[in-house]
Amino acid sequence: MKIEKVTVFGAGKFGARLAFHIAYQNVDVTVYDRDYGLLEEARTRFREFADYYEQNFEASKENVEAALANIAYSMDITEAAGNAHLIIEAVAEDLAAKKNFYRELQKTAPKNAIFVTTSKGLDPEMLARISGRPNKFLTLHFTGNLKEILSIEVISLPNTRKDILNSVVQFSEDIGMEVHVRHLEQQD
Repeated sequence: MKIEKVTVFGAGKFGARLAFHIAYQNVDVTVYDRDYGLLEEARTRFREFADYYEQNFEASKENVEAALANIAYSMDITEAAGNAHLIIEAVAEDLAAKKNFYRELQKTAPKNAIFVTTSKGLDPEMLARISGRPNKFLTLHFTGNLKEILSIEVISLPNTRKDILNSVVQFSEDIGMEVHVRHLEQQD
């Protein structure tokens, strides 16, 4: 599946940075957060990222304005999930919050949507089970900052389908990331 629509759940510093980078690559992005204040802060960050891209990556005014236009905002989980091909969960590292989030998302996300988490501190196989889509679930770890070339580690879980892994790897390359793939083994 070609990934053309992305939703980033979590509008904190990391979610906003990720959403802008994806939008800059000419991909439609919806940014979701339950907190209106965080969505407003994300709008401010996006403008700062746009200025940074112009000054440091020689991005044209037209390209950064197009990136800003590629971003939609939502406080409604059903609307945000909408017709997303890829749903990136960048929610706080709180197990109860993630459980609630995935339970709610199961009811609203398109059946063909791929789920990824950016979590580093929680068991990814447990999150995959909670998501209800263990065969369409991956973990993404991003490295670097705005001053560096970004790289991404795509972590395939034991139940992740190969076509899902390939779609996410291709998408990551398409948005200019240096991609490293790691396969987790089945845990007993």
